[in-house]
Amino acid sequence: MNMPPIGLGTWPLREGEAERVVAEALALGYRHIDTAQMYGNEGDVGAGIAAANLPREDLYVVTKVHQDRFGEDRVMASAEDSLRALDCDYVDLLLVHWPPKDVAVERVVEQLEAVREAGICRAIGVSNFTRPQLRAAASVARIETNQVEYHLLIDQAPLKAEADSLGISLTAYMPVARGKAFQPEAVYEVAVKLGATPPQVALAWIVAMGVIPIPMSTKPANLASNLAAMDLEIPPDDLVRLTALTAGHQRFCRHATWEPDWDA
Repeated sequence: MNMPPIGLGTWPLREGEAERVVAEALALGYRHIDTAQMYGNEGDVGAGIAAANLPREDLYVVTKVHQDRFGEDRVMASAEDSLRALDCDYVDLLLVHWPPKDVAVERVVEQLEAVREAGICRAIGVSNFTRPQLRAAASVARIETNQVEYHLLIDQAPLKAEADSLGISLTAYMPVARGKAFQPEAVYEVAVKLGATPPQVALAWIVAMGVIPIPMSTKPANLASNLAAMDLEIPPDDLVRLTALTAGHQRFCRHATWEPDWDA
């Protein structure tokens, strides 16, 4: 199954709320669910998937291995833990959550590829990788996606061009920049013009850039609205106007201990 064009992000949902939101999203038509070991909610996400009672082959489930597992060679056992928590026979995509600073990229990918060969996941990918790291990863195995912060207020065009050249998709976490991406006047004006909401415009722009957004919401109305954004077509002149907003290059997800040299 190819990765659906929109997914449900589940950070920072926990316990009953996570289960409810996942089940409601699947009932609305979402088929791509994203979680991670770091979120501490894989069991809750799995409960939501079970509550939806959909055929497993109709779903695209993504989780991420914590970066500290790679130096200890605990990736296989850790991935098996995720399967048990999710109550799934396999995940469709397994990512390394952040690039480990003390393990070579090639070794990281080799360990992920061993998990894929064991049948625990159908495909492997990375998250928060820079262009050089992405090239190194692609030299070892087929990389499905690089999940990164991507929205109207950050210029990720160089990273997108690199990923395109390697045949790797980008997945957009934090796609509305914690609400900041639909505050610019240009976003509001395009929304009025198209009879849409500003969040829908922010998400539709991402899709128009060839990137897969994974927004999170706890409200059924917003879940439905985000899904409907996939049908919104932004005229070329408005795409140019919106893309100009990325010049501000605002990054909202910062981890001093984990993040790589973004400018590499």
